[in-house]
This record gives sequence, structure tokens and C-alpha cells, in this order.
Amino acid sequence: MSRLAPFIELIKPKQTTLLMITCAVAYFVAAEHNISAAHFVLSMLAVLLAVAGTTALNMWLDMDIDVLMPRTKNRPLPSGRLAPWACALYGSALFAAGMFFGLMLSISLAAVLALGLLFDILVYTVILKRKSPYSIVLGGVAGAMPSLAGWTAARGAVEPAGIVLSLIVLVWIPAHIWYLSMYFEEDYRLSGVPMLPLVVGMERTSWMIVIGVSTMLVLVGVVFLLLPLGYAYLLTSVLITSYLLYRSVRFALSPSREEARGMYRLASITLGAVFCSMVVGVVV
Repeated sequence: MSRLAPFIELIKPKQTTLLMITCAVAYFVAAEHNISAAHFVLSMLAVLLAVAGTTALNMWLDMDIDVLMPRTKNRPLPSGRLAPWACALYGSALFAAGMFFGLMLSISLAAVLALGLLFDILVYTVILKRKSPYSIVLGGVAGAMPSLAGWTAARGAVEPAGIVLSLIVLVWIPAHIWYLSMYFEEDYRLSGVPMLPLVVGMERTSWMIVIGVSTMLVLVGVVFLLLPLGYAYLLTSVLITSYLLYRSVRFALSPSREEARGMYRLASITLGAVFCSMVVGVVV
């Protein structure tokens, strides 16, 4: 198990699990009770491998940053537990396998998986992350792709409702990243990565998060209008997202590094809960 541990760490299991929840729920909602177990498993495998491979490649490219930050210096590459070439090969193999299974299902699904890699690796990590404090706004497209992939896998095509589900994730991502960067502000300062809280301050960043969460609340309502999820979904998702909005406003009025980590955790729980409420809407 100790030999496998570095390879498991490279795919960030907690982050990947949350993204796969959005993927599985989007598939379930799009399938409208007509789910083939074999098709579902193959779809999830394709997305999981693509997400895991992209994450590993991201870790490979960020090795020089990770070694500078106390939070990340014990990751497999900066700690020396895994060679860079092994990480690059591992990530590439995982993504290639994901693309292979994706192509077996549909060209549309493979295109969504490729778009996720493009935005995560090229747009976010290579071009924007070390230069722009707003990198996560465009880079967040990669995090929105698993939900779109789930919908696309079930329907065989990219559709407006699937795009709206992915937009929920997209507008949520700044809260997820910026709250974390507030808590680990000194780490990012040491690495030289211009995260928004370091550039414009915690207060201004906090209000930008409020805008993102407010947009998320609107999109939750749009989903209700587009899909037959019922009032159980609407009530649950609106209450959950409204609570995050309330807490975000309260934080913005008096931001503090100590509370930022708690807000990061709340944001993660909120996204998972909103997508799980969609399952409730389908079942009830």
C-alpha cells in the first residue's frame, strides 16, 4: 500500500470525489430513470480517469510551486517520493485511458473531457496561474467539466440544461479556491502565485465570492425551471445555497484568516449538498 500511496495522493482523492459526485448526479438527472448499469459504469470510469490524469499532470507542472509551500511540500513530487517522469507518465496514461473510454461512448463526451484538460493544464496552470489573480475564473471551467461530462454521457450530446449544471460548479469554484488561499495566504506569498486575496485583499475578494454565490443561487432556480426536479429539490437547494450566501456576506463584512478555512469547508459541503438535492428531486 505504501508504494501505491503517492499515486493515490497525486489524484487528490477528496477533490476528485466531489467532482465525481457532480458527474454522477448530472448523469442520473439526465438519464431520467433510463439507466443502463454498464453504460453508467463505463461513463464514470471515463470521467474518473480523465479527471485523475489531469490532476496528476497538474501536480507535475506545479512541482516547483509545491516545494515552496508548507501546505504542499510533502506531496509526492516535492518530497521526492515519486520521480517527475513517473508522475508525467502516470497522468498521461490515466487521461489517455479516460479519452479511450470516452470515445467508446461518444465524440461529444470525449470533447468535453479534452476541454477539461485544455482549461486545467494550458489555460489555468501554464498560462494564467503564475500571472493573473483572476486565473481561477477561467481555470474553473475545468472543474465544471465533470458535471457537463456526466450529462453528455447520458444524453450523447451537450445540451443547455447540462451547461447550466456545469455553470453552478463554475461560479462556485472561486469560493472554494479563494477561501482556501485566504487561510494559506503566507504559503501563496512564498510561492509567488498571485492569488486574488494577496493582490486586492481579503475584503474585496470576499465580496466577489458573494457575487459568485448569489449567481449560484440564481442558477439553482434556473435548474428548477429547466428540469422536472420538483419542489423538494427547489426548497432544499435554495435553503442550502442561501445559507452559504448568508455566511459569505457575514464573512465579507468582517473577513478573517481564521474563519476562511471554515468557509472553504462550508463551500465544499454546499456544492455536494446541492447536487445531492437534485437526486432527491428526481426520486421524490
